[in-house]
Amino acid sequence: MPKRYNSEEENDNYQEWSPVVLKKEPIFNKDNKELTIDQFISKLIQKREELKLSQIQLNTKCKFPYKYTIRDIESTKTFPTAFETRTICTILDF
Repeated sequence: MPKRYNSEEENDNYQEWSPVVLKKEPIFNKDNKELTIDQFISKLIQKREELKLSQIQLNTKCKFPYKYTIRDIESTKTFPTAFETRTICTILDF
């Protein structure tokens, strides 16, 4: 039989939530130039196409454990971590 709640218990369980805001922090490349996430992604796509690499080929070259890391970064599903950014900049020689 389901537990019945009275109105006092419902008020005790009420919790106010504040919105979570993801901030796009700048990325620094090799020359210590500041790039936004959008600039970094467009530069990543451009350099990858110049080298004639697919997303999966670049992903294996970077040795990321997840197969679709580059795809997710390029489609802005995920933001690159500091390690991923550093690895991509090293491999593509930004």
